[in-house]
Amino acid sequence: MQQKIPTVIISGAGLGGLTFYHALIKNKDKKEFNVKIFERESGPQDRWQGYHIGINNKGARSLINCIPSSVALDLPKAMPNPIPDVEYHGFSLTDHTGNLLLRPPSKQVKDVYEVAKVSTGFSAIITYRDRLRDILLENVPLQWGKKCIGYEETEEGVWVFFEDGSKEFCDILVGADGIHSPVRKQKMPELQIFYYGITQVLADVAVPKSILNRLIKFTGKGTFQETIGLNGDTTFVIFRLIPIKEQEQNEPRYRVTLAFGYPTKLDNDEQNPVKVDDNDPASVIEHVKRMIRKLRSECELTDIMLELWDLVPKTTPDPKEYPFKTYNPVQRRQLQDVNPLAVDVWTSSRVTLLGDAAHAMSPILGLGANDAILDADKLSQALLNYSPENYISCIKEYENEMLKRTSADVLKSRSIALRQSSPVGYFGSIFRNAIMKTVNFLMNFFDTNLFLRD
Repeated sequence: MQQKIPTVIISGAGLGGLTFYHALIKNKDKKEFNVKIFERESGPQDRWQGYHIGINNKGARSLINCIPSSVALDLPKAMPNPIPDVEYHGFSLTDHTGNLLLRPPSKQVKDVYEVAKVSTGFSAIITYRDRLRDILLENVPLQWGKKCIGYEETEEGVWVFFEDGSKEFCDILVGADGIHSPVRKQKMPELQIFYYGITQVLADVAVPKSILNRLIKFTGKGTFQETIGLNGDTTFVIFRLIPIKEQEQNEPRYRVTLAFGYPTKLDNDEQNPVKVDDNDPASVIEHVKRMIRKLRSECELTDIMLELWDLVPKTTPDPKEYPFKTYNPVQRRQLQDVNPLAVDVWTSSRVTLLGDAAHAMSPILGLGANDAILDADKLSQALLNYSPENYISCIKEYENEMLKRTSADVLKSRSIALRQSSPVGYFGSIFRNAIMKTVNFLMNFFDTNLFLRD
C-alpha cells in the first residue's frame, strides 16, 4: 500500500522560509512532500524587505545547495559579481576619526560560487536583501495575507490556525515567522526576547559618488564599514559600488545602507529628555544628527556621517519614483535577540522553528540571514529520512544542530554589540584602539585559516 505524501506547512516567507521551500521541492525525487507556504503580508511589496546583507561562505554554500538551477541563474540580480579593483568585499573598523583599528583578511572572489568555496568566515558578498527575496519568490505558490495565530497538535498531525478564521492540516509545521513568531510563543513560551539597551536607526539611501569617495578616502573601499566612538556610539555603512541606473543624475549615485547605534539610556535622560516623533522621519533624522554631534568630536569623518544622514528622505517617498521599489521610513528600534538555549528543555515535536523565530540576533556580525539559510538546508536534509514512524528523530536531529550552532552565534553577536556600546572615554579609547590594532596585526600576519577552519 502506497503511503500518503506528508504535508509540510511553512509559516513565513522570509529568506529562510523560502529557501526551505525550494530545498524540499528540489529534493522531491529523494523524498516527496506536499509543501504549503503562508505569509502574513498582503503582497510582495507590502513591507520593506531591504537593506544590504552579507552572504558568507556557509550561507552561500547552503543557498546553492537548496535552490534549483532556474533560481540560481537569477542570483546575480541580488548579489552582483564583485567589481575587481573597484570593490573590496570585506569588513573594516575605524575609530570616530577614521583611524583604522581592524580589517580582517578577506579573500576576494568573482561570484557567489567562489564565496561558497572559501574556507574562512571573513569572506562574503554584499547582497541586496529585497532582491534576493524577490528571486526566491519566483514560481512559489505562496498564499498571502495568511497570518498564523496558533496551532493544535494531535496524534495524526497539526492543525494550523490563521487570523482570517481559516485552518490547514499538516504533518509538520515550520515556524519561519520572525522574531515575534506566534509559533514560537506557543511552542516555547518561556523563550524570551533579550533587549540590549541599544537603540539603532537604519536607512537605505542613494548617495552621490562625491560623498562616497570622501568616505572611502578615510576608511578604504571595503563594502562593510563600521566606526566606533567614545560614548558607546557606532555607525555602519554598507554599500555596493554599482551606480543606480534607474535615476538620471549628473553624478552617479550608489545604494548605501546606514545604521547609527547608541545606548538607549541616552534617550531616557531625565534632565534632558529626548523628544522624537518616530512617526515623523524628519524628526528621527534630526535626532540622529543631533546625537552624532553630541557624541562625536568635530572632524571630517563626522561631517561625512552627517551629510550621509541628511540624504535620508525626510518624508516617505513615492515607491515608484524611489530607486528601491519600496521604502521604510526611519524609526528608532531596540536591538534584541533570542537565544534558543536560554531554556533547559527543547522538546522536539511535529512543530519546529527556523531563522529569526528561533534565534534572532544582533546584525553586528551579519550572521542572521546566513543562519536562516543554513537552517533551511539542515532541516531539509534531515527530513529526507522522514517517515510516519521516525519524524521526531528527524526534527530532533535538526534541532540539536541548530540549537548549538545558532546559540553560539547569538551570544557572540550579543557580546560584541554590548562591548561596543559601553562608553570608554578618551583614555579608554587609547587602550581599546591599541588592543584592536594588535589583533589586526596578528590576524593579517598569520594564516587566518589556522584559526577559522569550518
